[in-house]
Amino acid sequence: MRLPALNSLALTGFALILLTGSSSGYTDRKEARDAQEGYRATVGYKDGFLAAGSGGRIDWISSSGQVMRSEMFPGEDFNCLLAGNRQVIAAGDQGSILVCSDKGEWQKMDSGTGKDIHTLAAFKGIILAGADDGRIFCCDSNTVYDSVPLPLKGNIVSLSARASDCFGVTDAGEIIRSEDGINWEILDFNQKYSGFYGTCCFRKVLAVKNRIAIAGVKEDGTPVLFISHLGGVWTERSLNYTDDQGMTGYLTDAPNDILFDGSEDQFFLACDNGKLIQLPSCTQCNELIILSGDDLECMAGNGQLMVVAGENFFVETMNIR
Repeated sequence: MRLPALNSLALTGFALILLTGSSSGYTDRKEARDAQEGYRATVGYKDGFLAAGSGGRIDWISSSGQVMRSEMFPGEDFNCLLAGNRQVIAAGDQGSILVCSDKGEWQKMDSGTGKDIHTLAAFKGIILAGADDGRIFCCDSNTVYDSVPLPLKGNIVSLSARASDCFGVTDAGEIIRSEDGINWEILDFNQKYSGFYGTCCFRKVLAVKNRIAIAGVKEDGTPVLFISHLGGVWTERSLNYTDDQGMTGYLTDAPNDILFDGSEDQFFLACDNGKLIQLPSCTQCNELIILSGDDLECMAGNGQLMVVAGENFFVETMNIR
C-alpha cells in the first residue's frame, strides 16, 4: 500500500495565527510528557523525515530510519513540526517557534506569546498554531498584529486542515472548525453526546478529503477513535484487533497520533507502550503491531514510507504495503 505524499506549501512570508485555549484537563498528560525524553513530532521532508522533541533536539532521519544529522537548541522543547517546499517550522513550549530555510539555517521567530504551542497546520496560505490560554493570535513573521478570543474550556492540542476547512480539538472534548482560519465554530462534543459516548479528552485530529478522525481517551482512560464525514455527526470506530499471534483483543493504550493511507483507505494510530494499530475499512480486520516498549508519540508519511517515533527517541521507518 502507498501512503499519500505530503501536501507541499511554500511558507515564505506566511501569516501566523496562534489558536489557544485554557484548561486543567491536560495537566497530568503534560506533566508526564515533560518528565520523559523523546520525540514529540515528526514530518516527512524531501526523501526522509524530521523528528523533534525534548531538550531542543531536531533530527534529520533517512528513509532507512538512521539519524543523519542532529541539532540541539538548549532550553527548548518542541511539540510540533510543519514542512513545506522551502521551509520547516518547529514550535513548542513557551511560545518557541524556529523557522528553517532550505539552506538548513534555523532562525528564531517572535510568536508574541509565552504559552506552549502544541500543533501546527497550513491552511489557505496561512499557518495555524494551537497553544494554551484562550485566544487566537494573528501574527506575521515578526510580531503579533491581532488577537481574537475563543470561548473554549480546553487547550487546543491538535489542528488539521484539508482544502475546504480546518478542524481542531481540545483536551476538554471540544471540536472547532473554520473555513477561513479566522472565524471558528465550536462543538462541545461531551455536551452533545452526553450519556452516549461518555466524557472524552481529545489528543489528535486528522482531516482528509472525505473524513475527519479524532483520537483521544475517555475519563477512565479507554482509548477512542471517532469518525465523521462533515464534522457534524460522529461515530465511534471499533478498536478491536488481531495481533501477530492471531489472538483478538481490544486496544487499552492511549492513542497519540493518526495517519491515513489513502491508497488502502485505512488509518493508523500510534499509541502508548509501543503499540501501532492498523484500521482498514473493514472494522473486523484491525491489526495490532508492537514496535517497542516506549510510548509512540508521533508518526508521518512520505511516499511509500511511514515513520513512527516517540519516547526515549525511539524511531522506526517502514514500508506500507
